[in-house]
Amino acid sequence: MYTQQELDSHFRKHINFRDLGGYPAAGGLHIRPGLLYRSAGLSFMNEEELSFFRTLGVRYVMDLRTKTETELYPDPVLEDVCFLQHSGLEFANAKEIDFSPAGMSQIGGAGLAQIEKLRLYYNLIPFDNEAFRILFEEIRAQHAPLLFHCATGKDRTGVFAMVLLLALGVPRQTVLEDYLLSRTYFHDTLQQALDEQSKDIALHPELEELLTLRLSVTQAVGEGVLDALFSKYPVIEDYFLAEYGLDDEALTALRLFYCA
Repeated sequence: MYTQQELDSHFRKHINFRDLGGYPAAGGLHIRPGLLYRSAGLSFMNEEELSFFRTLGVRYVMDLRTKTETELYPDPVLEDVCFLQHSGLEFANAKEIDFSPAGMSQIGGAGLAQIEKLRLYYNLIPFDNEAFRILFEEIRAQHAPLLFHCATGKDRTGVFAMVLLLALGVPRQTVLEDYLLSRTYFHDTLQQALDEQSKDIALHPELEELLTLRLSVTQAVGEGVLDALFSKYPVIEDYFLAEYGLDDEALTALRLFYCA
């Protein structure tokens, strides 16, 4: 079993590789280490990272990227690992957003409109998301150790991690803190981009938020997702029943298996 510090020593920062183990859960328990992992795409791992990844004993990998993304950057074939793929972006709002570098570098009114679309997009991810339902089926079936990832491991992956942690009874503030940890892993990448575009940002301040949304995460988005969840479902257990068919008995079973 590895600590997060040890994991960090084996993966480059932009792999954003994390074990959800250790977080406080319901009933005074804590999530068991070595069962639930999150990361950026495995295709971005180098040979040393993949070699170390094999030592973790991960048996199931859920890829939340689109088919186009997986075709461009396929996950490596790993012996004794079951790979699943289902896009975490399959809802109408996502199709209205230009995620290209050009789309994420718009200025003026177009840039501000893009920011608003992105905030709405994030708030919609936890609802009627078929990929999330498939993932919960795997988790409920105790298919572990399991890793879920998207491209950078911060957006689709970040939102699912929030939902999963809530299901295990992790406090809301801790859930937000886990989401925001991506800022630590992408700090250098973001700072370099901000420095390179500092003159443009001075003229068009909205560029800073767009760059941050593209290369990192923001507290406003993380809090927005949680607000959307708790606004619609003040009793969060109602969300899991409505979206995933997880009643109190099923949630308790999850917590007993994944926590100790």
